[in-house]
This record gives sequence, C-alpha cells and structure tokens, in this order.
Amino acid sequence: MNQNQQPPAIKFNYSALDSVRLGMPADSGLAEAVKSSGAKRVLLLGSSSLASQTDNFAAIKYAVQATGKNVELQSFCKIRAHTPREDVLEAIALAGDFGADLLVSVGGGSVIDACKVVQLAVDQGLSSAADLLEYAQGSDGTRGSLAGDMSVFQGQSKIRQVAIPTTLSGAEFSNNAGVLNTLKSTKEGYRGLDLCPKHILYDPQLATLTPQWLWLSTAIRALDHAVEGYCSEDAHPFLQGHFLHAMRLFADSLPKTKADPLDLRARSFNQQAVWLACVGLGDVSHGASHGIGYILGSLCGVPHGYTSCVMLPAVLEWNSKNCLQQQQPISAALGHPEMSASRAVKNLISSLGLPTSLREVGVDEAKLAEIAARAFIHPVVRKNPRTINAKEEVEEILQLAW
Repeated sequence: MNQNQQPPAIKFNYSALDSVRLGMPADSGLAEAVKSSGAKRVLLLGSSSLASQTDNFAAIKYAVQATGKNVELQSFCKIRAHTPREDVLEAIALAGDFGADLLVSVGGGSVIDACKVVQLAVDQGLSSAADLLEYAQGSDGTRGSLAGDMSVFQGQSKIRQVAIPTTLSGAEFSNNAGVLNTLKSTKEGYRGLDLCPKHILYDPQLATLTPQWLWLSTAIRALDHAVEGYCSEDAHPFLQGHFLHAMRLFADSLPKTKADPLDLRARSFNQQAVWLACVGLGDVSHGASHGIGYILGSLCGVPHGYTSCVMLPAVLEWNSKNCLQQQQPISAALGHPEMSASRAVKNLISSLGLPTSLREVGVDEAKLAEIAARAFIHPVVRKNPRTINAKEEVEEILQLAW
C-alpha cells in the first residue's frame, strides 16, 4: 500500500450512556442513581418470573422507596419474551397515568427493550399502536413514516432508563429496541438518539438467580455481536480490538461459570465481556446469524440466545468460502488457532451444554423454506459479509444449522 494513500475515514458514535457500574449490589447502586436523577415517580419494569420468584426484586423496590418520602414507585411486571407490543402498550399507558419521570428495568433484553419504547412514547407523546408504528421498521419490509428519522428528537429525552440486566444479551448498550407483532409473528424495530439506558448496574450476585441455560445462551448472543461485528464491513481496529478481547474473556470465563454458577468473579468477567462485545452496537452492521435469528425468534419462538447458538457456527461455515482469512483471529481469540472459526465457536457452545442445531431448539424442518424467505428480505441478512443472492442460499445456511 502506498504510505501516502489517504487512510479510510472513521466515525464512531458514542451513545448517551453515562455510566456502567459493576460489582456492587443492584439495590444500593439504584438508590444512588435515583437520588442523583432527582426523580419523583419511578416506574419499575420487570418480568413476572423475576418479580414472583425472588426477594431481590423486593429489595430493589425498597431501595427506590427509601431514597426519600417524596419518591413514588409503580411496578409493572408483565413483560414477556420477545417484547410483545401489547405488553409495551400497557406499560406506556401506565407510565402516562403515573406521570413517570424515571424508568428502571430489571431483567433481560425483552424488559430493557420495553423500557426503551416506553421512553420513546413518553418523549414523542405516543399512546396507541398506530402511533408506535409510525416510528417502526418492520422485519417484513414495512416502514413507518418516521422510522429512523432522527430529526424528530430534540435535545435529551424527557425520561431515561436505569438498567439492571439479568442476562448477557447486551440490549442495554444500543439505541435500538425490538417489539413483537404477535398477529404477524414479525419484529418491529425502533430507534432513537438516546434510547440506551443512562446508567447500567451489573450485579454478579443478582445474576446467580438467572437460570443457567438463559445466562449462558445469552452470553453466546453477545459473542455473536462480537463475532459478526468483527467481520462487519463497518469494523475498524478500534472496534475489532474490543471484539477480540470480548471473545477471549468469554472463552475463559464462561466455562468457569458453567463449572461453578456461584463464581462471582467469573460472572463479573462474563458481564465485562458483554460490555466489550457491544461497543458500537446499533452502528455496526451484523450479518445472517443475527438476521435469521430475528426470524427464528418472532416466527418460531426460539429464545434469542439459542438462535445464536444454532446459527452462528452455521453462518461462519457458510461465510468461510469468502472470509476464511478474516475469520482466523476469531479462532485464536477463542483459544483454538488450529480450528476453523465455525468449529471453535461450536466447541465452546457444546462445552456449555447448549444446543447447536435447529432440531434441538424445536424448529420444524417444514418451516425452513418460510424462514429462508422471510430472512432473505431482512435488512440485517442483506449485510452479511458473504453476499446472499437468493433465498435458496439462506436455505443452505439453515441446512448447515439443521
């Protein structure tokens, strides 16, 4: 290369995230965040399973209430997997009636995404499904008139989120949110300038309450962010350094968490790996593992962690025809430079006792053609590093995953 050649232009967009706190109890960290925000009406969103099965949710509620006699708390614990639009609309109505001025999420990506859409609704004055759809980009190609239009956001949002993640999906690092249209079995994507949480509180002790399959599989979801981010056409050395170290941390810490679920040091490294894996999330294009995964989630009800477990090795194998040299650092980061990236990823997934095939997650083979047809038109699939020219090529990937 000519040393005088103009280097490629790089632009990195920092999110509106203010802080990540790791290692302290979630309740004490939240109390500090509520006090510093000056909030008076806190809406706490969670999943029904977390709220009903643990005392920790009660401790988090108490932490908010103890911040001052003028602080009111309202809870909403009905957010289901994949963030159904009906659940989000109910939360939006509650936020409006309550006059919430701070949102707190306790849970995984579904709960965090619900909070993002509630924030969007409060900021933009939205209350109905029709209102929301004006801002939505559908996975089936439909698009609202305001979808992706950042000019509608003026200054900081009227309300922000404090996230207490209990999985490793990494939703807390992006300005994007996904919502499920349960009638069409399609996903709706929403985006804003500051939809990401203002503060993230990682509590390794709280994380021990998350079912092991969910914790480990969502870690593979975050690994998928790192791997497809590393291979993205948008990647550059600043991002790739983060992604590779995320892979190293996952390869080292996930087996330790599997062996001893109470190893808080290992869980802390799991969470730090997510932080590294999600740098640039939403601004770096991913590929077919993510895109097909969205279809598997909305159409077949497969948990997002599992979609990455079954699709990432298959996509890497299919992409290797054009991207073999690009994939070699992935194998090395995972501790197996002698293997293909596909095999190294699949070995890690298998060692964690997670599924590696579509059959294992209950996908009917008769559905593969419909999955391929839907995936082929998905904008994320269209960004795959090895160009996908026909739905039949998506079927090739699905057969590798079968």
